Amino acid sequence: MYLSGGGVLTVYADVLVSLNILITYIFLVCTRVICKMATNRFLVAVGSFIGGFSALIIFFDIKYPALSLLIKLLTAAVIVGVSFLPRSIRGFIKLYSGFLTVSVIFGGVMYFLEITINPEKIMYYNGTVYFDMSLAYLVGSVLVIYGLFLLVQYLLDKKVSNENLCEMKIFFRNTAVSLPSVIDTGNNLTDGLTGRPVAVAELSAVAPLFDFKELDFLKKGNYESIPEALKKYIRVVPCGAVTGEGILLGFIPEKVEVKTKTRVYINDYCVIAVLNKQLSEGEYRALLNEKILQNSREEKRIESNVF
Repeated sequence: MYLSGGGVLTVYADVLVSLNILITYIFLVCTRVICKMATNRFLVAVGSFIGGFSALIIFFDIKYPALSLLIKLLTAAVIVGVSFLPRSIRGFIKLYSGFLTVSVIFGGVMYFLEITINPEKIMYYNGTVYFDMSLAYLVGSVLVIYGLFLLVQYLLDKKVSNENLCEMKIFFRNTAVSLPSVIDTGNNLTDGLTGRPVAVAELSAVAPLFDFKELDFLKKGNYESIPEALKKYIRVVPCGAVTGEGILLGFIPEKVEVKTKTRVYINDYCVIAVLNKQLSEGEYRALLNEKILQNSREEKRIESNVF
């Protein structure tokens, strides 16, 4: 039983757990989007189940609010840790903060609904949500909300991608490749020794610039077997991400030519780091550092759109 809006609301454990599994899943998806973090679907499912069953805490008589809050914070930490497996403390803090932010926003919405729309049917207690409705109706409602969220996120991503979309042509040892790219404001990578700004490209997209032996080296990263022809071009780029610290192999191109909707930029003082995986579903194959455009030695205005 739970008092709500002056009445008594009967809480069913199966509905409570099922609903909060779905809610936790949406929280994790939102956190992934906010923090720009890829994760394993199975792990997210496990984290969602932990969140769902943690809702059973409302059946326990916890007299101290501080203890109840501590349990909820620790549960959130476990959910984030299991769902994302962050490899660094910094990564965990970022994900944990994102998860709590989503939870607080959701809590505000639920409180508003509880005091304005049919309060006898809604309960939001200590971070746990419950609706006195059929399970089928609840599942359908949550899935609709989730679908709307994905649609909004898709439209926002598409808008951002279109605004920042460009074409980058990389010149290297008398060969050149062109690849669709995006200007990434979050890419602040620079070469530690020279200070050159770094663009990150899919290895498969720049493969025509290298022979088989060189490509094998770039895939495996065996520093003891750098091909002689690459030694003066190869750079090692430290990088930090939500998943932890790491390094990327890169090379110094002769120059790059970047075409946006209105301008052409030419830069001969940058590094191209390579990544042996896809950056997108085909929309772009490289992430540009804005400094590559800002520090270009030549810039031309385009009278008509290049796209």
